[in-house]
Amino acid sequence: MDKREIILKKVLGGVEYDRMVAYWNFKSLTVVALYGTFDVFHPSVFELINFAAGQGQELVVGIKPDSQVKQELGRRFPVFNQKQRAAMVATHQLVSAVHICNEGIEAFLRRTKPSVAVCCANASEADKQSLEVVREWNGRIEIFNDSTTSVNDIISKY
Repeated sequence: MDKREIILKKVLGGVEYDRMVAYWNFKSLTVVALYGTFDVFHPSVFELINFAAGQGQELVVGIKPDSQVKQELGRRFPVFNQKQRAAMVATHQLVSAVHICNEGIEAFLRRTKPSVAVCCANASEADKQSLEVVREWNGRIEIFNDSTTSVNDIISKY
């Protein structure tokens, strides 16, 4: 098995994803869910992933689907498609699994039932509000405030 295949094994959907989450819950591991676009990697993305990984034992990253990114940011986005973005996130050593969230953020969180839900302070208010669902099972919400760069900062420079 080559390195690319190993990385892509972290990108899970359907039953594979559900089984992995069930296994972590069976082992009483602290699952952390991070949700976002992850379109353009920059230093703050790595800081965000490191912050999220530090909140628990297993980090799952939910990727916004292309259709939602286009709806929110316009037809020129995303720069990279959802499979490419998922593969980029999966390369990070601290990420346990990546899931493309075609079902939306709340469904992703209900499916995962993480102990901790994380998002960046630069996330939309709607995304931040969606995290509130984790309180139904006594999960906590962490907002990463130490971002030094945003995608908008990068784009404006070009």
